[in-house]
Amino acid sequence: MPQSLIDSHMHFSSHDRLSELQLYCRQLGAQKVCVLSLPLKQRINFNPEILYAKAHLGSTCYGLASFDYSLLLIGAAAGGTGNLDLAGQVEKIRELGFDGLKIFLGKPSFQSQLGLRLDDPPLVEAFKRAQSLDMPVLIHIADPLIFWSYRSVPGFIPPGWDVAEGGGGIPAYEDLQAQALAVLEACPDLTVIFPHLLSMGQDVSRLAEILETYPRAYLDLAPGLYFYYELDRQRDAAREFFARHSRRILFGTDAFWFPRWFTEFPYATVQDNLIRARHLLAFLETEQLLDNPFVPTQGIQKKVRGLGLEADIMRRIRTDNFADLYPPASRPVEPEACLRYLDEFLARLSAVTAEAGILESVVQLKRKLNELFAGQNR
Repeated sequence: MPQSLIDSHMHFSSHDRLSELQLYCRQLGAQKVCVLSLPLKQRINFNPEILYAKAHLGSTCYGLASFDYSLLLIGAAAGGTGNLDLAGQVEKIRELGFDGLKIFLGKPSFQSQLGLRLDDPPLVEAFKRAQSLDMPVLIHIADPLIFWSYRSVPGFIPPGWDVAEGGGGIPAYEDLQAQALAVLEACPDLTVIFPHLLSMGQDVSRLAEILETYPRAYLDLAPGLYFYYELDRQRDAAREFFARHSRRILFGTDAFWFPRWFTEFPYATVQDNLIRARHLLAFLETEQLLDNPFVPTQGIQKKVRGLGLEADIMRRIRTDNFADLYPPASRPVEPEACLRYLDEFLARLSAVTAEAGILESVVQLKRKLNELFAGQNR
């Protein structure tokens, strides 16, 4: 029987894959999960799927919502700017039963596409609203530093960068890191989780300084495939970092439950996701020699050695730290508010996409939730 853990970072974007997610949890021993939405121009976001997972899985499923940037994207296409009212969106997200926010705007290619910074006033006001509501915010910051020199790796292009560079350029790595610190400065009581070790696994001393300066900043381990090599090459410092800051690091796998039409990230089966999760656990818990899964550094080093972290450190990372940030049970989905939201979402979605399959998927999702809620009321 696998040891229990909480997977604090996975993407659920297809209601048809709920049974696969449940099988994954059983086989991995995940007693709780936190599923994250992503924003997408032709799809707005995957908030409906997060509500679907929460409604079906109940108190063991936590969900982080993405903002709706469709007004900005549609306005940009029409020559306008739109009025996002992101702080108002935070209120609505809370009322629907979401447990926090997932902010993708620190992703270089997405920030380039949207033309909005994390330290711009609409975002800062939204973060302050989340702070007042005690809502954790997970903010993707940057990408692995090597991505900024990706042309030195033959045949490798970071996901989305080719499109973004054609549209005006990628923000600098240090600019994105400065935006992250600006959020922490503006909202000192906001719980902020930076996934993928803040894309800073190559410099654990700098990471430690950030955690020591900002007591509400946390990290998660969602691969982050880049950090296997980076942590191995500074193995002693990495082990010391995990020992000293073990209460500020969450376990997460970045498991993908995307529909087949979504091609920005790879399609992953149950087995693919289990392999990724077990590879991460082996790297953290053992001193085995493992494959380096990160393409840009495979030519430098094919194998990495596990960190072999102590059991009490792993207990905090596996389960305890999540329990310190989130309540024992996730927030319930309110059926009537959820169904009203889905009607509004479908109306907006019809304005941003002509793809019948995308619209029909949300229609099916709403129909299934209607049946679930009706059954609960019998």
